[in-house]
Formats: sequence, structure tokens, C-alpha cells
Amino acid sequence: MGLVLAAVAAGALFFFFARPRKPSGDVWLARTQTRAREARLGYAAADVYRPHSPVRAGASAMLPPPLLQELAALEEAQDFHGLAAAYLLRGNATQAAVYLDKAGHSPDVDCDRALLALDKGDLPEALELLDGVLTASPRHPRALWNRGLVLRELGLGLMAADAFERVASVGEPGWSTEAKQRAEELRRQVEAHQSAYARALEVGNAMRAGGPVPLEQARAFPGLFRLFFYDALRAAPTRERTLELLPLAQALDTHEGQGTLVALVHHVAGRDFSRRGPLAREHDRLRRERGPPAGWRALIEKSRRAGETDVLMGALFHSQSIPTHLEDYEALAASTGDAWFTLLAAHWRAGAVQKLGDRVHAEQLLRAALRTCSTSKLDYLCAELENDLAFVYSVLHRPADARQHALAGLQRARRDHDWVMEIRLLLALGQIAYLVRSPPLAEAWFGEALARAPRDCPMVQGIQQNLAVMYQLALRPAEARARLELARACGPLNLLSGVAVLAELARSSTQLDEDAKHFGAALASLRASGTLNPGEQLLLAHYEARFELEHDPARGRELLRGNLEDTAKLAREDVNARKARTASYSSLLFDAGGAGDFEAALTLFAEEQGLPVPERCSLAVAVDDERTLLVARGPEGGVRGHQDASRTTPFREAEGLVPAPLLEMLRPCEHIQVLARPPVQGHAGLLPPELPWSYHVGRAAALHPAPVAARHLVVSDVEPPAELGLPRLKAWAPGEPDVRRGVLSGASATPGRVLAEMADATEIEIHAHGLLNTEVSEASLVVLSPEPDGRYALTAREVRAQTLRGSPVVILAACRAAHTAPFLHESFSLPVAFVEAGARAVFAATVDLPDAEAGPFFESVRGRIRAGAAPSVALRDERRLWLQRSHTPWVRDVLLFE
Repeated sequence: MGLVLAAVAAGALFFFFARPRKPSGDVWLARTQTRAREARLGYAAADVYRPHSPVRAGASAMLPPPLLQELAALEEAQDFHGLAAAYLLRGNATQAAVYLDKAGHSPDVDCDRALLALDKGDLPEALELLDGVLTASPRHPRALWNRGLVLRELGLGLMAADAFERVASVGEPGWSTEAKQRAEELRRQVEAHQSAYARALEVGNAMRAGGPVPLEQARAFPGLFRLFFYDALRAAPTRERTLELLPLAQALDTHEGQGTLVALVHHVAGRDFSRRGPLAREHDRLRRERGPPAGWRALIEKSRRAGETDVLMGALFHSQSIPTHLEDYEALAASTGDAWFTLLAAHWRAGAVQKLGDRVHAEQLLRAALRTCSTSKLDYLCAELENDLAFVYSVLHRPADARQHALAGLQRARRDHDWVMEIRLLLALGQIAYLVRSPPLAEAWFGEALARAPRDCPMVQGIQQNLAVMYQLALRPAEARARLELARACGPLNLLSGVAVLAELARSSTQLDEDAKHFGAALASLRASGTLNPGEQLLLAHYEARFELEHDPARGRELLRGNLEDTAKLAREDVNARKARTASYSSLLFDAGGAGDFEAALTLFAEEQGLPVPERCSLAVAVDDERTLLVARGPEGGVRGHQDASRTTPFREAEGLVPAPLLEMLRPCEHIQVLARPPVQGHAGLLPPELPWSYHVGRAAALHPAPVAARHLVVSDVEPPAELGLPRLKAWAPGEPDVRRGVLSGASATPGRVLAEMADATEIEIHAHGLLNTEVSEASLVVLSPEPDGRYALTAREVRAQTLRGSPVVILAACRAAHTAPFLHESFSLPVAFVEAGARAVFAATVDLPDAEAGPFFESVRGRIRAGAAPSVALRDERRLWLQRSHTPWVRDVLLFE
């Protein structure tokens, strides 16, 4: 009753309090002639069909409040879902959430949780919840209906139409008719968009060939017709044809709010067409006939000598020669005064920088270009730049930023009615959802792209094989297999990702002989393609060995050992070779563990890291999909192990992973060396906080003797670039006076200065933001103050390449610095980079650190180490002290890497 009275006091009208009775339909507004909500409630009694009549903004407050005695009856019956439905119908999300929290879980309840997320605008969360409902109950009509609404809000018209058509097939009176109407309208809108775009292409191409200027389509598709305009102008053989394009230039300039194109028409009209005319005709011919490189090279030289800048730029563009003439193109673009060309040059420059592996610089270039987009209406090109930046952030594994820019690009593409760019951005958003392992979102974005181009077999194969990987990683093998079958409808699997999934599915396959035929066809197809580089060939060889391990174990082991020998030659330079190496060790490890040979498994753990086999006090841990392998060696040298394949959801946290018998074996140890393969490495809670332990990382590089003079370097109060939008960290406050301490702060804390000062330090303490890339290790970084050239990033690659001669103890005191890549091929993070550079110990946390407490805690840990304690003992003792005297749970999440 307390919650009910509070709710009434907060806004519901009081009615005469009577004895609780059975609620009438009025509590759920089921007797009204129309329904105010477009969505359907999961609560069955509230889901009575009436035609939808939209309520004006604010009008929900005018809906009749529920009678107090009816609410009391629901609470007395503990019908918390019914109470939540009453409040959801009236737009009271706060009270609805309170009762949904008490209602437990069922398909109907989770359907209304999704509705609550939809009301809050959290479309990804709503989609995730509805996916759970439909997994449990595939024909749940209310979940299907609300999924249609969520997909519509995402702008995925064909996917939304499909959801409503599935509702219509259920055959519910009223609901089915409305669902069919909604589906038809959604399809009509998408088809009209596609038809209009196709017509625009038709008339635009006709104009390029000398036909009339279609101003109506140009106003509807300004970006597309700007492209057509430039080509038509380059192809104009006479002054008269040039001036015929003036109305188009005026229309496009009006849209942009500039006079650039009108000025260009007048400039070209004043040229000598006895010289320009032949160049224009040649440009048009080469473009239409997709002329040979030699023809384009000749035109480039002729137009350069003639000073016909626009023809020259068109020739560079259509011959795909901009990358080889990039500096020239940038100068030409700047000379035009046309933002279109400066943005296009930025696109190509960012692409060139990316090919060199400098994605941080590419990010800076693209962000600078997008500042121009904020004041222009060149949505066609700006959508391209948003897509470029989304890709950069995807590679840097910054999915929130990637999604933000991909959505911004999609909004621009829709505003410009650019059908093709819309599909490209749908694919980008699907890939981002794939990276964060969100099957419902990936299915939605990819599904819309497929629905728009259902006969594009290369796209179908690529998407379905990527989805198969995602479902395999989500431990949903049936869905993974279904996706492979859809991909095979277009031919043999043609991506390494598809072959990888088939190799993984072999572990639990009930149709191994049939799988072997498809696997053999895919192997043959990929090897015959000639498209695989040496690292990819090693990956393919690993998948063959992995599949053979289930078919002929002895042969599989032989192939895996051979693969390890081959990968050793390329692993340092080639990421795919490293993936093949790690995956081959993984297969051998679990093969040994499955046979109960834990001594052999421990030997493989050490061999992989280039270490001697631990003689005592060690724990080795591996997780691979559904499988877990742990091997412990106690203080007396005895070995115990554990392996199972019981995991049904992806690995998320390490706490509870180690069985009690192995923990008891390790308790007497004064220090426990943990050899954890990714994705376990870098997780807090693997061992209890009262045990002294550390992650052993790196490649066992020899530690350098410390210099005579001990140096304590503190990097603090950095000034990150404003465009990154990072909050300023609290100013670092020194603890006890320390003659060894040197502080690098403010504008002086640049990457170059920090690298130089770290070289001879014996203690390093960094208070700065960290940005971690979990796929491409070279881009993991610490954000410092920018250099004069704008470079602000201290990357993990730069740290790893450094020689830390002082064998320092390093404290990374901000921004979840212990976060480690959740990929099996390598475990790379800032702590790993420092260890590989020569640090003897690195402290970092998996959570954000409270400024007021972090400094004193690390100061005390450092003091214990200076007094002679081992780093793991110093951390254990200080952590135990803090947990005893105050509520500071974050100290459990401070990790040690050695």
C-alpha cells in the first residue's frame, strides 16, 4: 500500500476508498473507444484492440487516473505487472518501472520492460529485450508489434514491415488488420524512395550525356546532382552547353547558400573552347567507356598543361588516381574555393593516413573536416566523412563513438535521399553492433540492408558469415549454423570468418561428414581465389587443423604443430599469423585438458609465453567459448587441473572461475604467478583479494639494471585536446615530500617529453585518460597534452618500442587502465606494453578511481615496495588494510601485472 499511496499523492486523484475489489477494465483503459498508445502492452488484460487515435503532446495527463480501490486490489493480489500496465498506459514511467522491478521475468513482463525502454528513447535496449521475448516465444504478437515500432523508429522500414506482417499472420481480430495496413504503408514509403532515387539516376545520367536539366530532381537530390553537375560541366563541349547548366548551378547554390557553382559556370563559359572542347569530349568518352589507364594519364597531362583545373580534377577522380597525386589534388581543391573539393580531399588524405596505420591522425583529420560540415549543407560528402570516422572508431574499438558518427551519417544520407549511402551506413551500423556482440541490433541493421538489396550475393555472403561469427561467439551455435546455410545459398563459404565458424561447430556437430564436404569446398575456393596474404593462409591452415582435430585427432595435432612452426616466422609482423599461433595453442591446450593431461597443458601454457614451466605456486587459465581450462601448481609442486564445457553465455567476469580445490591448493603460496590467456587476462576477481598474486604478461624480456640514481616520474594535470570532449581530471596532489620525484604536467606533458623522461625512471606514475583499442593493439593510447603538430597520443605501440632502462614500477592511475583486449589472438593493453618495454611491475585498475583515495592508496603501496615488500604482497597488504578500515570496494579491482 505504501507505493500505491505514494503514487496517488504524487499525482493521481483521490477517490472514496472502498474495500478492494476485482479490477475492472477501466484501470487499463480497455473500455475507451480508441487507444491512445501506439504500442501494445504485454499485460494481456490491457491489450484490447481499439483503433489508434494519437494523443497530442501533454494530453496523457488528461487520461482518467485509476481508481484507488482498483490499485489496492492489484497490490493486494501482488499483481505488480497489472499495476505497471496501469501506469504505462498513463505515461507514468517512474511508477511503471517500480512495479516492473517487482514483477519478475516472463515474456509478457519483459515485453513491457521493452516498452519502457522505447518510451525513454533507448531503442537498442528495447530491441535487446524484445529479442529475448521472441527467443522464448517466437510468435508473441505484442512483442512482434512493439519490435515493429522500434525498427520503424530506427528508420528500418522494411524490417519494421516484416515485423508487422508477422503480427498480421497471427490472425488477431483488429490487430491483424492494422498490422497489415502498417506493413503496407512502410513498404510503400521505402519503395517510393527507391523508385525516386532510380529515376534521379536515370535523368541525371541523361543530363551528363547532354540532355535537359531536371531541376525538380536536383532540388530533391542535391548531393547526387552536384556530382552530375560537375561531370556535365566537364563534358560540355561548347559555351552554349555550359550556360545551359546555369539554372542547375543556381538551384544547387541556393540549397547550399553559396555562389560557388554559378561562379564556376561563368568561369568555364569564358574559356577558349577550341582548346577546352576536345578535352571535355575526351573526359566524357573515358568516363562513359571506363577508359584504360593510359587514356586517363594522357588526359591528366593535357588538361594540366591547358590549365583546365576542373577537367583535371575530374580525370584524377574518375581514373582513381587521387591517391597517387594526393598533394596535387589537395592544392587544386584549395584553389577552387569550393568546400566540396576540400572535403573530398580530406576524405582521401584520411584514407591514405589510415593505410599507413596512423588511425589517430586519421581521426584528427576527419574531425577537422566535419567541423566544415557543421556549417554546410553538403550532406552527400559529409555522410561519407561520418562513415569514414565511424570506421576509424570501429577499428579503434570505440563503439559508442563509431555508432554516434554512423548514425549522424545515416541522418545526413536520409536528408539527402542518398539510397546507396544509406545502405553503406546500414552495413556500418551492423558491423558496429557485430563488434559489441549485439545480435538484435546487428540483425536489424544488416537485415534492412539485405532487404534493400536481396540479390546482391556478395553482400549476402559477407553479412551472413559475419552474423554466424557473432552467434558463435554468443554461444548460440544453432543460429550460427543457420547463418552459414544462408551464406552457402550463394555458393561456397568465401570468407575466413565463415570457415572459422564451421571449424568451431565441428566440436559439437552431429553431421560431421556433411560439414566436411562444405568445409572442403570452402578451403578449395579460398585457396584458389589467390586473395589470401601469408598471414591469412596461416589462419586458413589453422582452421583446417582445428576441423581435423575432431575428425582425426592424431592428424589434427600434427597439423597444429606444423602450423605453430610456420607462424613463428611471421608472428611478430603479421596480426593474422599471431591469431593463427594463439588459436593453434588454444586447440592443443584444450585437447590436452580434455584428455586429463594437465602437466602437458601447463607445459603448453609456458611454451606459448616463452617461459620455463613454473615449478610452484602458479595458476594457468584459458577460456574459449563454452570451454574453461585451469591448471594449478601448489607450493610443493603438485599439479591439479579442471576442464569443462558447461558455459552457456559468453565469458564476462573472472570471479568464481577457479574451483575451490584449486584455490585451497594455492592458499599457502607467498606469491601466485597467474598465466591467463585472453579474454581472462586483465579481469579483476580471478583470485580472492587476500591472496598475493599477479598476472604474468609479456615475453619474458630481460630486465635492465636500474641506474644509480632512483627517479620517480609523475605525469599529471595534462591538457587533452578539447575536441576529444574528455573531462578534466582532478589535479594531482603530492603525498609525502620525495627528493626523487620529478613532475611533468600541463602543456609540457606531451608524448615526446613523457617518452623521453620515462626512459631512466625507476618509478612512473601517470594520471591521465586512457583510450583502449581491443582489436588493433597499436592504437591503444594515453591521452596527453598535444605536441605543436597536434599529436596527443602516447600509444601502446610507442610504449612497447621504448626501452625502460630503470626497470620501473609503473602506476596507471586513471581511466580503467587495466582494461585488456577481449580477443583470443593476443592480450594487449597499456600494462602489457609497459611490461614488454621493461617495467618490472605495473599497477592498474579495471574501474574508475576516486581521486581523493587513489593517490594515498598507491602512495602506500609504493612505500611498502620501497621498504622491500614484493609488489604482490604490497598490494595484498594495503588492500586488506583499506578493506578493514573503510568501505572502499574499488581496491579489489586494482591489478598487478609483472
